[in-house]
Amino acid sequence: MISARVWMAARYWAALLFLVTGCSVASPLPAAGLRPLPLLMGGWIRDPITRKVDSLQPTLQWETFPRPEDLKADTDGRLADARSVTYEIRIWRADDGAPGELVYARTGLAEPAHTLDTPLAPDTLYLWTIRARFDLDGQPRVTQWAVLLLVRSDGLRPDARRTLLPPSGYYELKTPTQADARGS
Repeated sequence: MISARVWMAARYWAALLFLVTGCSVASPLPAAGLRPLPLLMGGWIRDPITRKVDSLQPTLQWETFPRPEDLKADTDGRLADARSVTYEIRIWRADDGAPGELVYARTGLAEPAHTLDTPLAPDTLYLWTIRARFDLDGQPRVTQWAVLLLVRSDGLRPDARRTLLPPSGYYELKTPTQADARGS
């Protein structure tokens, strides 16, 4: 695991690169994988990537695989034959913007939504990602884990290795305080 100090250095490097290359933080795009869908949110915090959920056991939703853009990019038309699609989710406690302790992981989810079956800690920032697992021509396949990239103001994608935001590239969620949690 990479130390928090290294992740913070990466965060500062990304900020500097933003200033030099003219990247726009207003329009993050997925670099890979599935995008989360709007959830029951208590409000936005810090930036549009971080979402404050209203429950300690939120329901997370994401795009169904294969997405229309996946099918369009598949010039051979093989992806339309994907079978047995399931989803995997991972959630880490954030440690200075980097993945810390893995606190939640599930595999074999049949639907592109999942309500956590164990509560998260209140008033805590988490990083999360999802990916699809499927069979194609009898062979097991997986998509990349969902991450974010910055987009340059001219619409071109900058180098993915240097411009992840947040530095880990994962989606962020912030849990409510115990008093603000829905159902408490």
